[in-house]
Amino acid sequence: MRQPQTRARNRISKICRDESGQALALTALCMTILLGFSALAIDVGMLFRAKRNLQIAADAAASAGALDYLYNGSTSSAQTAGKAASGQNGYTNGTGGVTVTVNLPPTSGSNTGSTGYVEAIVSSPNPTYFMKLFNHSSVTVSARAVAGTPTAGGPCIWLMNTSGTGLYLQGSYDIEATNCGIYVNSPSSNALSVTGGGGTVNAAYLDVVGNSPPSHQTSPTAATVNAAPRSNPFGGLTGPTPGNGCSTSNTSTATTITGTVAGPGLNNAICYSNAVTISGATMGAGVYVFENGVTISGQVTVNGGTIDIESGTFNQGIGTLALTAPTSGTYNGISIMQPASNTNELQIQFGSSSETLDGMIYAPGAEVYLQDHGGGVTATGIIAGSMYDKSSVVTIPNYNVVHASTSPFRVVTMVE
Repeated sequence: MRQPQTRARNRISKICRDESGQALALTALCMTILLGFSALAIDVGMLFRAKRNLQIAADAAASAGALDYLYNGSTSSAQTAGKAASGQNGYTNGTGGVTVTVNLPPTSGSNTGSTGYVEAIVSSPNPTYFMKLFNHSSVTVSARAVAGTPTAGGPCIWLMNTSGTGLYLQGSYDIEATNCGIYVNSPSSNALSVTGGGGTVNAAYLDVVGNSPPSHQTSPTAATVNAAPRSNPFGGLTGPTPGNGCSTSNTSTATTITGTVAGPGLNNAICYSNAVTISGATMGAGVYVFENGVTISGQVTVNGGTIDIESGTFNQGIGTLALTAPTSGTYNGISIMQPASNTNELQIQFGSSSETLDGMIYAPGAEVYLQDHGGGVTATGIIAGSMYDKSSVVTIPNYNVVHASTSPFRVVTMVE
């Protein structure tokens, strides 16, 4: 009687110990989990791709809006330009659930309320594939960007020599550039040369590519050495060189300029083939090209003009020069120009002379020289090979700030 019961118990025990089929069950469970993660990865990957495309559209909208605002100064025009740029990159406001918002100034982030900055926010619903099983048929993805126009932070003194000393300072020198910086391009160990400790450099910063010795420091703004190199902001701009901008029809053989001169007009040039002295003159808009140098004497006023010293020297003498540069055209923002081919020293201050330039000095191949503290120079920017300040006062208000809406440095920067 006990044998059948024993055999039954043995069969049950054998069945319980039998492991066949477990691998199939575990494989089925793992495949389910693996397919679930694969499905999640596909959906998340699609959303990341959408995010990347939205960021491209947001960057384009912010840049286009900032550039439009810089040129036109209109909030509505900038918003239209920003939304159009987003549409050109595949996301049109109001189409397919897309929302494009362009804010001037930004309403969030580190540049909240900052004039001249444009914030773009682009959002779009994106369909899912496997997340639909969990009642999520779409996910809204957003991207944000902020672009800005020229600000007070950029350099307003650019000294572009690629070797040797870029900035010489001596005696009771005084450079006042409180809302902009000074950049010295030379990588040499003597890129900054300071003689005496009685001077002042009061700027947002003083960046020197070279590694100047500690004794060549300035105050209250200390030099930052081994700075990153930068490019000439005007590139390879040249003047209307003789034989090109100068011809028989617009060349004068006069040796003096006095009284009231109408000027050739914006973007037009009048050329002087001889050395010229400008004495007690008021001159109108246009480009004044001097092929053999020019000397300033007495009170000279130039309204909307550019003085271009193609060859020879510029001598400030004991005169007073008040010059307003053009705010448009080829020589926008340039008050005194000396092409790179003219390497003669450009003397802008001597004795009790003074200059007030609502515009920039552009002399990429020359040294800008200031001597004595009887007068002074105010210019909204200096771009030169080097600069030597020997006890003079030079004040730089920064052209990008003074003329933010017409600055020739129309470079829009992504800041967020």
